[in-house]
Amino acid sequence: MVDNSEHAEAVTKSKRGVVTALLMLLLVVAGFAFAYAFLGGDDLVADLLGGDTAEPVVTVMPPKPKPNSTDTSTGAGSETPGTSIGTTGTTTPSTTTPGTTGSGGATTPAAKPPTGDQAARMYWEQVASQEQILKLVNGEVSSVAIGTVVKSGSTATVPLTVSYKAGGSLSGTMVLRNYSNVWYFSSIARSGNSLAVRTSKPGDAGIVSTIVARQAANQYVPLGIINGGYKTITIKSASMGSGTATIGITLSGGTSATSAGTITCVSKTINGEKTWFISSFAKK
Repeated sequence: MVDNSEHAEAVTKSKRGVVTALLMLLLVVAGFAFAYAFLGGDDLVADLLGGDTAEPVVTVMPPKPKPNSTDTSTGAGSETPGTSIGTTGTTTPSTTTPGTTGSGGATTPAAKPPTGDQAARMYWEQVASQEQILKLVNGEVSSVAIGTVVKSGSTATVPLTVSYKAGGSLSGTMVLRNYSNVWYFSSIARSGNSLAVRTSKPGDAGIVSTIVARQAANQYVPLGIINGGYKTITIKSASMGSGTATIGITLSGGTSATSAGTITCVSKTINGEKTWFISSFAKK
């Protein structure tokens, strides 16, 4: 016969074991919950599973424009040629028109340079024009009167009457030549003086480059002479350095308003003699 007291004690122990197991399970679940909440639940699970959590997608809304404001920007790279950014943030017209210098002299930034033969002719014609260029550089000329210009193809022949500070005058001719729509000074000589021009030998590359760059950037005066805008060039000053001479001039007498300007010359020693080249006529 079974002892009832022993049976009751066994049942009680069994119940206690179940309760203890349930409590242990609850503690384990609570521990996982704590770890999930405070140790980065998604990342912890992803690490345990060997994967990554997906990045959240964030949408950024552009700021709304302020009332009564206007966006004057046109985007990067859309600045209009010939305009500059002013201090107010809006675009203001530039005083320099594309294709002209700030002083009003037309330029040809994309102009095709003279060919080798053309450059050599321009160089050696200036070498042959030393008689009058030297008088100009030395400050001996007081004024130059311009006659009626004759254009023939790419050549403009300009009759001149040159007056000197020491007294007297003589007639002569200035020649301008057009290469790729740019007018260049080529020669000046008194009447009856035949220019001995050498074109078989190239000119000095540095001198030619200077002449082409400066004269292409200062077309206002040559065009003014050719088109009758100026009839008199008055020499106001002449200063000479070791390799550069600057002649201050006043342009007047034609259809254009009287203007101040400069004639700039550069030099090169050829066969032991300093030779001067007119590198530009420019309006101030």
